[in-house]
Amino acid sequence: MPSFKSIPLAIALLLLSACASHKPPPRPGSINAKVEQLSEMSYLQVTDLRALKRNHLLTVQAEINNPDSDNRQLYYRFKWMDTNGFVVGNEEAWKPVLVYAYQKQTITAVAPSPQVTDFRLVVQSPDNTGQLP
Repeated sequence: MPSFKSIPLAIALLLLSACASHKPPPRPGSINAKVEQLSEMSYLQVTDLRALKRNHLLTVQAEINNPDSDNRQLYYRFKWMDTNGFVVGNEEAWKPVLVYAYQKQTITAVAPSPQVTDFRLVVQSPDNTGQLP
């Protein structure tokens, strides 16, 4: 029969194991906070993001890196959001881009409205299928 001393220890271990498997949220302002991957990106990486307001519209540049020896296909779209986090405008169509072996590709997008203050880059690739960690 377990003693009363071992019950709190078992509860503490259970809580710690649950916390250990939880992935912390990305840091605000980091690339991971702005990129939504629809599957694990094994071959392609978003290595840089830049954003600025130009003529009252948010302009974003993203750099995609392919460190692999094969050309890789990427599909992307942007989600544009206002200061309250609500999506502005209609959902964009997926845009294809081919990233050649050992190359970097820059993609640029302009927000559809001056109300846009934030964004998410949504990416997927047929070469990068798998579960997210």
